[in-house]
Amino acid sequence: MKRVLYLGTDPTQFAAQGHFDGHLIHYPVIQIVPKSPLLPELKLAYDDLHDYTHLIFTSKNAVQIFFQHLKELGLSGTILTNKTVIAIGAVTAARLNAHGTVPAHIAEQESQEGLVQLLNKLDIEDAYFFLPRSALSRPILARYFVEREIRFQACDLYDTKTLKAAPVPDLKQIDEIVFTSPSTVKGFMEIFGALPHDKKLLAIGPITENALREVFSS
Repeated sequence: MKRVLYLGTDPTQFAAQGHFDGHLIHYPVIQIVPKSPLLPELKLAYDDLHDYTHLIFTSKNAVQIFFQHLKELGLSGTILTNKTVIAIGAVTAARLNAHGTVPAHIAEQESQEGLVQLLNKLDIEDAYFFLPRSALSRPILARYFVEREIRFQACDLYDTKTLKAAPVPDLKQIDEIVFTSPSTVKGFMEIFGALPHDKKLLAIGPITENALREVFSS
């Protein structure tokens, strides 16, 4: 039976979608560290929650931490009523649905570039966007809003750090390795030192694929 090493934080969706036909081994090489909603920069962003017309979620982690922050601030998901919620992809949309929020739009291409393509089709000239995100987020969306002179508030909700838990898997016993983000590529390299050339490497999404390609070419 094929042995698949999954490096992301949550293999549930991957397993449910039937991407593999073997034995799944979950070894997360990253950990998500939420920031406090009481930090000055976060509090400033949350103070405008009533004013935002649109919210864009670029990861399931941003969704989870956002709703946790609402709870800590004594707010509920009803604050999103009459706001346009946008998800970067199906997994993020599913997490929003789990919190009782149905996204109005889901990007066809699961990347910030895909979100830009979607936004170009919408009437957003008078919009005010809230962009809750990872501290490691790429600047594509923020740059887009600046160039189009569209009002927005970007807010870093969490940090992503490498996690090296014991015992470390023996790669000799692994047939396939699944990378879920550039952070998992970075974490893998910090723990194992090099990418194996005798394993099948699967990257989830084009940005993760690019991160893998950069490591191979370096």
